Amino acid sequence: MKEQLFKKYKELIIGIVIIIFAIVYFIGSFSIKQNKVVSIGAEFMPRLYGLILFILALLQIYQGLIYVKKYKITEEKFKAKEDNKDTKNVILTFLLILLYISMMEILGFILSSALFLFLMSFLLSPANVKVKYYLSMIYSIVLSICIYVIFHNFMLMPLPKGIIF
Repeated sequence: MKEQLFKKYKELIIGIVIIIFAIVYFIGSFSIKQNKVVSIGAEFMPRLYGLILFILALLQIYQGLIYVKKYKITEEKFKAKEDNKDTKNVILTFLLILLYISMMEILGFILSSALFLFLMSFLLSPANVKVKYYLSMIYSIVLSICIYVIFHNFMLMPLPKGIIF
């Protein structure tokens, strides 16, 4: 019974936890020293991420409230196999994030980001959809280079450089 109750409110609980984290993260971004040399300093992106995270958490709570209203306890809706796959994907996502962070200093931003995006495209694609390797690779490389150019040339913010780039 407790497990079914948690399934009913899990989206709502996750949204509340994320909102608390977003508020703490946003407040913590004010401890970053501002640079008077450039108009957009190091504090800009953490504040932007905190705001985006807060908005996404509000959407999560909204979806959770809709889900609670529509929720009916049936065995057909909740299959253990799907829950296990979701749990496995979450764990693999966190492991990929840890690998991405640890490889950033070694490989640099462009290579580590391209590799991360490439692997995440396979992990997050539905099982019934065949992922095209070449499109995923092109997308990952182009997106990583675009982000690097934006940060390096327009925002004048350096990103980690690795062995090659």
